[in-house]
Amino acid sequence: MFGREEIDEVKSMVEDERSEVVELTSKLVRFETVVPPGETGECVQFVKSYFDDLGVETAIYERKPKKANLRAKIEGGAGETIIWLGHLDVVPAGSLENWSHDPFKGEVVGGRVYGRGTTDMKGSCASAMVAAKVLASIMERTEVKESLPTVEFWFTCDEEIGAVDGTRWLASEGLFKGEVCVIGDSFGSLPTDPWVDVGCKGYIRVLLRARGKTAHGGVPFLGENAIERLSEAVKHVKEVGNYPLDLPEDVEPIAESSTEFLLRFPGLTEAQREAAKKVFWYPTVSLNIIRGGVKVNVVPDEAEAVFDIRITPGHPVWKVEQVIRGLVEGSGVEVEVAGTREGFYERLDSRAVRSMMDAVEAALGAKPHPKILTGTTDGVHVERISKIPCVGFGAGVRGVAHAPDEYVTVENLVMAAKVYAVFPFIWARNT
Repeated sequence: MFGREEIDEVKSMVEDERSEVVELTSKLVRFETVVPPGETGECVQFVKSYFDDLGVETAIYERKPKKANLRAKIEGGAGETIIWLGHLDVVPAGSLENWSHDPFKGEVVGGRVYGRGTTDMKGSCASAMVAAKVLASIMERTEVKESLPTVEFWFTCDEEIGAVDGTRWLASEGLFKGEVCVIGDSFGSLPTDPWVDVGCKGYIRVLLRARGKTAHGGVPFLGENAIERLSEAVKHVKEVGNYPLDLPEDVEPIAESSTEFLLRFPGLTEAQREAAKKVFWYPTVSLNIIRGGVKVNVVPDEAEAVFDIRITPGHPVWKVEQVIRGLVEGSGVEVEVAGTREGFYERLDSRAVRSMMDAVEAALGAKPHPKILTGTTDGVHVERISKIPCVGFGAGVRGVAHAPDEYVTVENLVMAAKVYAVFPFIWARNT
């Protein structure tokens, strides 16, 4: 079985591709795969040509024209399959006045590659391409190929808008088949301080609807103000943020580690630090949409509020819904659940988590920490539909995704490539 000598060789091979991973990131950024419309066809052709030159088997899958997904497959002989999953679509750049660097040039300045999608997540895609190059080369040796699993690298569309034509569709078509999935859409790691995603939160989207009676604004007592009625109910829903979650014992250490991750965000005020300490132990409640009123001199007869409420995995979402309905009961406001999703987590002693934690430490020489994502990735579709355990690691930089002057560091690109290339060796060892 593989030892330190093989791992060191893989790491050295990745180091030799340092300039290539930077160049690939820049080239990927130049494809404006912005959603909407999220057309990834040309970008996928570029990635395909890279693998074609390496002699790696590829296949393109499209549910709609120009919304392309790519699979690159490196065949192993161990009878198992590892999936690496990333997305090529990016969010809009916003006002160019807020950018110091062209968002679609991929400029390299001071050890950073700038541009929309560098952190989320074309940088990690470039790291995966280099890792695949290293694996394809080393697996030309028969004794290595026979001992390693097959590795499939998937580059998808539509992650930023629900993955309807991307991962969700691919999973529904039964195209993901494997023992573990590595999600490249991950941020917050440094070569000396790495973090592994072992799950993500669930959510419940709650809509409150208040009804009233119109009247002239000069005689409001003749009407019934729906906005005022709604405002009282909003206060009740926000109280769910003080409802302690009942977490399983095996989730508690992950919640503690995840809390520490949040507390390391730079520049937090004392109030923000106190809020961060509650994120994984209580539901987070965010009032994100308010609708109501038709004219400044008319008492409103209808008003709505929409909440995004996130719940740490291990605590059933339906229990939080029960609490919300109990809090709002008697307020005269309608409660509608606009959507729910249970979160997921992998146990720390699972093969998936053990292998990723070991791979990170072997690749970087630093002990990683587990964390739960406060948002979601395409991993939810792989877990829910394909029933494949997911763990995450990536090159993404903390706090810059979707922001002006988004960037990824060269060191993080190399870091992620090393982890992706080492992971199959560790997986094969951790049977």
